[in-house]
Amino acid sequence: MGVDMSIVCNSPIVLVLLSLVLSVSGEPLNAVRVDVAGASFDLVTIRPGSFAMGSETGDGDERPVHEVAIQYRFDMGRTEVTVAQFQAFVEATGYETAAERKGSAWHYAGPDRMGWKRGFHWRDPGLAQGDDHPVVCISHMDATAFCRWLSRESGQRFRLPTEAEWEYVCRAGTSGDYAGNVREVGWFNATSDGKIHPVARRTPNAWGLYDMHGNVWEWCADMYHWDYRNAPSDGSANRICHLPAPAAARRVLRGGSWCQPAKQCRSSHRCPVPVAHRATETGFRIVRCNRPAATQSPAPVSARRASRHAGRDGEHPARVTLTVGGVPFDFVRIDGGTFEMGSPFQYVDRYNWTYEMPVHEVAIDHSYYLATTEVTLTQFSLFVEDTGYVTDAEKQGWAYTCVPDAAWHYEALVDWRFPGFTQNDDEPVTHIGWHDAAAFCRWLSEKTGRDVRLPSEAEWEYACRAGTTGDYAGHLSEMAWYLWNCDRIKHTYPVARKKPNAWGLYDMHGSVWEWVADIWHEEADGAPTNGSAWIETDRFDPMGITRGGSFASPPWLCRSYIRMKTPMGQMVHYNNGFRLAMSAD
Repeated sequence: MGVDMSIVCNSPIVLVLLSLVLSVSGEPLNAVRVDVAGASFDLVTIRPGSFAMGSETGDGDERPVHEVAIQYRFDMGRTEVTVAQFQAFVEATGYETAAERKGSAWHYAGPDRMGWKRGFHWRDPGLAQGDDHPVVCISHMDATAFCRWLSRESGQRFRLPTEAEWEYVCRAGTSGDYAGNVREVGWFNATSDGKIHPVARRTPNAWGLYDMHGNVWEWCADMYHWDYRNAPSDGSANRICHLPAPAAARRVLRGGSWCQPAKQCRSSHRCPVPVAHRATETGFRIVRCNRPAATQSPAPVSARRASRHAGRDGEHPARVTLTVGGVPFDFVRIDGGTFEMGSPFQYVDRYNWTYEMPVHEVAIDHSYYLATTEVTLTQFSLFVEDTGYVTDAEKQGWAYTCVPDAAWHYEALVDWRFPGFTQNDDEPVTHIGWHDAAAFCRWLSEKTGRDVRLPSEAEWEYACRAGTTGDYAGHLSEMAWYLWNCDRIKHTYPVARKKPNAWGLYDMHGSVWEWVADIWHEEADGAPTNGSAWIETDRFDPMGITRGGSFASPPWLCRSYIRMKTPMGQMVHYNNGFRLAMSAD
């Protein structure tokens, strides 16, 4: 058998050693070692092949199961990138990870031991580690920077694996949940003894790769989509973004980790997280391949929605009802106009957070529709039943919550189905993240052929004020469910039981915090003045915005201009819901 010399680099700092193994269809061709800057990287060459990607019995985002044909060879790291290998990169470049720059990393040691830990990073993750342990507290940005460095130094093309490549290699020709006995091949919560383990200490899979199940989560190149509809079938990464704010696009972690249950270590399991996420369980594995990770170009996303002038003179009906599966969605038309957005006052809490945007004039130059109520449990249940959608709180297994007279804390196994209190079908759905709300809007748009979306922040405040200029659009106790009229029992109430505002909108104050499309900005400088969403940001960890207060909020957090800076992914709050907007055209 001949050696493919195209993989040999002539750089004096790189030594490539080839150890040939038996070439069998669907199995690796050879083992490869690449030495760069004093660090050695063992790779396994993977043959082309086809497999069924996903699972019919897993989470909703693992469906539909679809055939993927990878028609090219690529080399994948035999192990996860180690501390020693990452240290070589840092010493050569002076790179600072996201955890070092932000001063913290996420630590999950169990359902009752999780949270952001100050001072945790790859050098000191709060867990014992040696040079041969997988590096942790690594964000997607860190992993991508490492691949760029390795490519530059080696003269070869290194990158993160695509989801399809990762699952193909993880399965190694198998079709079940695991590529072998999970207790023999994986470090997870039942086998890890609560710690990370050195690489290559468990049984490898049939293709010679270690720790594909457990030990640390591994980053993939793809943007996360909540199902596999229209997913690439050639092994490339899905880089198409359909989100109203592209900066909020998330990437995918695969393989589970040392502190997760076995079910999250399955071959098909997917974990969506922001690109800046870093945890004591996040690492990565490298791929070498001349083929680009993505063959599809991202769909162009307009930074600001086009102005719409329709509907000012009755061109569109004052009210519209969309019906899906017998469930109605009622909207009222909001005609454009000019108003003063923001507040001349400034409320700063004990965390030094500012909740108001400075006053600035906004001229909404279009008509639009806004749902008369927040999305209810009945409406959200219809979406989940139709799609198999799994919310962020369900996916991660916890939410950020509060109980009467107690501090905020992370609580396991609470989500929209089990919010910690009893709900009726006509109450607003809770434990909803920004991505959950965006997915719902896309589903309803597809079902109805209408442009259903989240409102912009300006559209929301304009509609909440309904022509008023004060703190509230009426008497608060008559219009809102909030902390002081809920008998200090923190739970939701049925929608539309309080008085609507002058434009026929219910529960704009209180009930649940409502997501808007915008990315958080502290100041008004640069904000759109035509009512469109402000979705541009230079932050690598963009935050979202919720409006209106909730059943757990005091009166001052229910004012028309109050805005809450809220994580868009991962940290799902127990009193967050949403309201729908719809374009008039």
